[in-house]
Amino acid sequence: FIASTITNYAKDGGKELRMIKISVLFFAGAREIVGQNRLEMELPALTSIAELRGILMIRFPRLESLASRAAFAVNEIFALPDTLLAQNDEVAFLPAVSGG
Repeated sequence: FIASTITNYAKDGGKELRMIKISVLFFAGAREIVGQNRLEMELPALTSIAELRGILMIRFPRLESLASRAAFAVNEIFALPDTLLAQNDEVAFLPAVSGG
């Protein structure tokens, strides 16, 4: 479901599946693992944060060490795993920060 070129629709079992474009922002250790601070992605409409997390773990396996304690925000609002993504959403992958 991760496309390198932009398409509006993909076929899924003979029915149209609308695709959306989102941006994922990475900070701290996550940015170092991914190698950039912003990643543009194309996903099926109605993809959840939990599904996005899974996609990111497949694409960047080293993120898994951060993902279990990471939070996500969508358009600067903290998001639950079942939050559904929409066209042009900006998702922040927020690794846990330790300190004193």
